[in-house]
Amino acid sequence: MRNLIPTPTRALLLASIIALISLALSACPSSSSPTSIPKEQPELEQPLPAGSEAEHPLKQHLSSSAQLILPSDPSYPLLAHRWSSNPLHAPHPPSLIVLPTTPSDISHTIRYANAHNLPFLATTGTHGTTRWLSTLRTGGVLIHMRNMTRFDLSEDGKTAVLGGGLLSGEVVSRLWERGKQTTTGVCQCVSFSGPALGGGHGWLQGRYGLVADQVVSATVVLGSGEVVHVSDSDRGDLFWGVRGAGHNLGVVAEWRVRVHDVEEGRGGSWAYEMFKFEGGRLEEVYELANGMLETQPEYAVHWSAWGLDDEVDPDEPVISVSVFYNGPMEECHEYTRPIRDLGPVAYSSGVTDYPGLSAALGVDFAGVYCQDQRTAYIRAIDVDRYDIAALRNWFDVYSEMLAAEPALAKSVCMLEGYSVQAVQAVPADSTAFPHRHQRLMLSPFTFYDEIGNRTLDDEAARWSKAMGIAAFGTAQRRSYVNYGYGDETLQALYGYEPWRLEKLRGLKRKYDPDNRFRFFAPLEQDGDGGVV
Repeated sequence: MRNLIPTPTRALLLASIIALISLALSACPSSSSPTSIPKEQPELEQPLPAGSEAEHPLKQHLSSSAQLILPSDPSYPLLAHRWSSNPLHAPHPPSLIVLPTTPSDISHTIRYANAHNLPFLATTGTHGTTRWLSTLRTGGVLIHMRNMTRFDLSEDGKTAVLGGGLLSGEVVSRLWERGKQTTTGVCQCVSFSGPALGGGHGWLQGRYGLVADQVVSATVVLGSGEVVHVSDSDRGDLFWGVRGAGHNLGVVAEWRVRVHDVEEGRGGSWAYEMFKFEGGRLEEVYELANGMLETQPEYAVHWSAWGLDDEVDPDEPVISVSVFYNGPMEECHEYTRPIRDLGPVAYSSGVTDYPGLSAALGVDFAGVYCQDQRTAYIRAIDVDRYDIAALRNWFDVYSEMLAAEPALAKSVCMLEGYSVQAVQAVPADSTAFPHRHQRLMLSPFTFYDEIGNRTLDDEAARWSKAMGIAAFGTAQRRSYVNYGYGDETLQALYGYEPWRLEKLRGLKRKYDPDNRFRFFAPLEQDGDGGVV
């Protein structure tokens, strides 16, 4: 296979792909205590007028710190822009953008949209890529949550209130400054809320559980505009649904989450080691990985990635295996001895603190994968063990794609193996997250730069689907909702137990009977989606 991209760029890609992002879109706001909102519709004028924001009829109902942006505003292009901007997997340009600062702002915006029969979407990091987003047509209202950044640590230091507009990296840094930590998404630039609404994987889940498992309560704005408080003791049914299927149920204005002392466990130091292998070693690498799964401690995370790296193999993708270990390098080095004994062709290591993990992987705010991608198609394959034959088939399809279509050369494959002790300690029926027994998350990430090339769009979609089919092998199809492509069955996303979908549909009828939240892995759709 000929060189598809320059060597320095390819080396940078492999150095960074070891950690791609934990995507997330969703609704996520912030503010103070729940605000009482009148249930009646505000008397608003009819359709969206042209002219200045100050004259807009919604403006008088918003707080003084809220912003209302029309397409004529110079800031509109930046606020309407998304991480992956291909219109096949992105909402169409909104006719109005609101940046709320209180739950009341969100409420009045939703009421306004409903009064004018306008669809609306709430977002923070803008990283969602499901094809369902493209069903939000031109003329909608975008509720952009980035001004809702409240952060309050409780007096006892056991919980924190987080505004729904905070990014994962902001939560990590603010807690770290206070000697605290909690589970968040891995990539600094994704929102805190997006992962939480879908369950949320992260470095610390082996010790503390998923992002959603940290949630004590939340302030939620419903599709009617009503603001409600949810917890185990207050609308417990909605609280159950928000943690795993929350994109379908409301805009979370703020979260109260459990936080933990950094020094209560193994301290703040992390060691990491990275190994590279040629593609022909795949069977050896993942047979060993299956064995290590059985003894993986709660403070170790296994990741691997496949991508192009001319320094290792000019013809085929390279396998990069990484171990991140909350502890001293000496312990990490002993733990990774079996991997080292396989004889990697390249090796690197380092020591950092918890906030520094993202930078070490290139998924900090300045990292390559926090920068805009012209088009990103993502799939999720949740499994309990590595199916070696399926991995080989997936690797071969991926290699064929790179050889056949140079425009897709930036595409990578991620295999995430977080520890799961605390995740599996949580009763499986206690939240809407359905995949607690799947220890691994496998993801083909298809990247390319062109927009408007329908031939390339079709090719990318075809290869993405082929990789997904190969990666599943004979496993039952389960997919982490935040990585969903948009053609998965509802059972694959929300669970095969009949009671799960029955309960979620009941919540939908109760809390969103008009199906206002329908643009991200919707529960109500024509049929049950497709098969990956």
